[in-house]
Amino acid sequence: MLTLQNFETQVSPAILQRGKQYYSDKAITWLEEIEENKWQAEVEGTAIYQVNITLINQSEIRNYRCDCPYDGNTCKHAVAVFFALLAEIKKPNREPFRAKAKKDIFQSLLQSIKLAEFQEFIRRYAAKDKNFKTEFELYFAAKDSRIDVAQKYEDLIQKLIRKHSDHGFIDYRAANSLAKEVNKLLENSQDFIQQRNFRDAFMLATVVLKAMLKVATESDDSSGNLGGTIAHAIELLETISTSAAARELKEQVFLFLQEELSHKVYFNYGDYGYNLMEVFQNLAIELNKTAVYLNFIDAQLPRLNGFYDNFRKDYFQQQKIAFLKAIGQAKEAEELIQQNLTIVEVRQGEVEKAIAKKDYKAAKILIADGIALAESKNHPGTVAAWQKELLRIAVSEKNLAAIRHFTRHFAYNRGFDITYYKQWKETFRTTEWPVVIEKYIQETTAQLMPKWESNKGNYWNSKHPPLLHYLGPVFIQEQYWDRLLALVQREQDLKTTLKYHSYLAPRYPAELLEIYLPAFEQYGQQANGRGEYTDLTAKMKKVMQDIPAGKERIQNIARNLREQFPRRPAMLEELNKILK
Repeated sequence: MLTLQNFETQVSPAILQRGKQYYSDKAITWLEEIEENKWQAEVEGTAIYQVNITLINQSEIRNYRCDCPYDGNTCKHAVAVFFALLAEIKKPNREPFRAKAKKDIFQSLLQSIKLAEFQEFIRRYAAKDKNFKTEFELYFAAKDSRIDVAQKYEDLIQKLIRKHSDHGFIDYRAANSLAKEVNKLLENSQDFIQQRNFRDAFMLATVVLKAMLKVATESDDSSGNLGGTIAHAIELLETISTSAAARELKEQVFLFLQEELSHKVYFNYGDYGYNLMEVFQNLAIELNKTAVYLNFIDAQLPRLNGFYDNFRKDYFQQQKIAFLKAIGQAKEAEELIQQNLTIVEVRQGEVEKAIAKKDYKAAKILIADGIALAESKNHPGTVAAWQKELLRIAVSEKNLAAIRHFTRHFAYNRGFDITYYKQWKETFRTTEWPVVIEKYIQETTAQLMPKWESNKGNYWNSKHPPLLHYLGPVFIQEQYWDRLLALVQREQDLKTTLKYHSYLAPRYPAELLEIYLPAFEQYGQQANGRGEYTDLTAKMKKVMQDIPAGKERIQNIARNLREQFPRRPAMLEELNKILK
């Protein structure tokens, strides 16, 4: 629990020191309790940052937020405000918050000021603050058709971009800050939607989308904040497209998408183009623009000839098939399917249809051709996916030989898969299995040993045959503990032994200890730096806990290491934890 009394122990020393310095330097330019237990502050740093803090009983910090670009848990600006709040609450003559009184003052002013006074204040403030003038005009844009909403938003966003860019590039922190400021503009969209002002919401969404997508190509957005802003703009377009907006406006959205989606940039960065295509397709159906949509896809396909365009080309073909089905042109969709069986997802759809009809012969022919195609393209992942489909069919057909073939294959295809291993094992009777698994062990050993022997002199070859990697999981499943121990003893490696520690320590504590003791000694002599010292002591503690009989011998190793390296204070500090 974070409180004003303990935050100094909860924050990193570096951030604490910087925050304290900000507080001491009077960087907090404003601090006010805006509601009971809700505080707001402004802190002057590289910019003016706003900090919001909610307390419980004037002590516990319930939540806090700062709009600076720092992406850690607690920033220096928040810490500075913590110090200020602590001092504020300790004041002996501090008056308690009176929410009603403050609210009454503001409400009273609003009611007493005359219209002419309001207008004069707004004129003066607009002359002094151009941003206020722009925001004012945007808020009331629906009342005057002469206001160019799109241009206003374009000017605002370009000003923000210039503010955060350095010679045309926006770095990591600036990208975060820019995203926050543009998101504040996007918050206006909720008001527009509630007011059924879909026109201005559309203008805002399009300006943000185009500007931020361009920025994303010229910035470090590794945090994904700019991407989130783009996604927000796309969601806004989707909301407008499914709203009760006038048909004329929806046609504008459709035309906008038709133009923008012809640019590859929407597909080169994130999933933006694919998300917008869904909106585009739904509008095409609603607005009866089916011919326009199909012509759009046909126009894109010839342009996708690059080395990395295959995925997008396949995507557009699938979209066309789905669209033809959606508008009831089943015959045309089927013709297109047969022309595009080279696309895995299209072929998969045909396989699913065949399986649903229990036409397993047709399904297996489709899969066999799919495997041949994938192998010709050197796509092992696709081959494996088709083989799993063959296993699914084998289960439906109760084809025992095929089930055994594929489950054994997938049990060891990429590492050990316990699900397929158990499925393979279940196809044999209890009396049959020992012979089957023993044969597998012998075959695996026979395959691995000659290859290891032939590479024995090469520097990259392992010191020991890789039997443990392939057979260790089998020995665990079959509880062949003595055989597992024999392979671990052959390796004589600390990391490897710890991998199988939980299986072997309860059964062979003395044998494992004979591996651990020299391994700990060697690790200690080679260790360098606090991280490795900490890792060593953690491993020693683990073994002492699980093999109590070895505690004294492990502590002796710790003592020996202390004597060998008396000038390594970090090592001594960690080893002392073993000796306490």
